Amino acid sequence: MTVVVNREPELVGCLVGDGGSAGGAADDRHESFEAFFDRLLPRAVSVGRRILGSRSDGEDAAVEGLARAYLRWDELSGASYREAWVLRVTANAAYDQLRRQARSRKFESAEAAPRDEMRAVDLRRTLVPMLRRLSRRQREVVILSHMVGLSHEEIAGVLGCSIGSVKVHARRGLERLRGDPAWQEALAEEER
Repeated sequence: MTVVVNREPELVGCLVGDGGSAGGAADDRHESFEAFFDRLLPRAVSVGRRILGSRSDGEDAAVEGLARAYLRWDELSGASYREAWVLRVTANAAYDQLRRQARSRKFESAEAAPRDEMRAVDLRRTLVPMLRRLSRRQREVVILSHMVGLSHEEIAGVLGCSIGSVKVHARRGLERLRGDPAWQEALAEEER
């Protein structure tokens, strides 16, 4: 196994290879779109699923984000921010889908869903209105941090703001959620 530590400012980190030459632990930023797709699809689906509440809708949003990346692959293939770009486009596609659902009012009946799905629907019905009470930036930071699992640095890259701004929005958003009576009720319900 070959481990190459790269100290260039935009590429700080390690590349791990399975042999080959040290120069062959080729810059991960120039991987093929197929390899990029396979590697990023699970994270993109997770972003979409957490925003929309269902895996199939999350997959739709993820495919939308990755399809847009494919169309711009010549431009994105060498960019250090390409993962953040795709995750942001996926989140935007998921938000668009939420807006379309709200306009058309075509929500599935909760009675037809199995019990686990009913709990997920109930949690989403509780969480979505609470998240909508946050400012747009607080909502984005809370979702990307606590639901998608991005670091503050990654969130700053996705949103195009400073890490300090991300931390402030995360703290304020969580404080506001914790102070919401619906949040307390949801936590009590979840413990039962």
